[in-house]
Amino acid sequence: MVDQEKKGAGLFLWTKHEKIKKGEVECELKKLLGNDVVKFKCEPPIIHVVCKTLNDAEVLLEKGFRSGFKNSGIISIGKNIVVEIHGTEKLEFPVFRRGKVLVSLEFLEVVRGKSNKKLEKGWEMIEKILLKI
Repeated sequence: MVDQEKKGAGLFLWTKHEKIKKGEVECELKKLLGNDVVKFKCEPPIIHVVCKTLNDAEVLLEKGFRSGFKNSGIISIGKNIVVEIHGTEKLEFPVFRRGKVLVSLEFLEVVRGKSNKKLEKGWEMIEKILLKI
């Protein structure tokens, strides 16, 4: 992820929705060395659901909270009632700046393991909410 104020084109330089393999972060970083500041970012699951009624939205939110999605809410009550189910576990830090790597390969391996665990936890939370619906 490039360090910039707003979302837009070129913000995410490499994305992945599967577990990160050993050496994969290092390999991708080598491709990104021309950028000014690059961050590593691991995001929790975010799910948007359009509900027919406010009651349906409230029920879905309760199931989401019980499944571990603590950062959730109704984000629109206009033409559609939209619920955002959002996890809380994230990880973000700069990896290099002005061509200089700021972290060690050993640190990136620790981060890779933690990110993979967060990904697994997100999958488990999604499975829980699907079982409750």
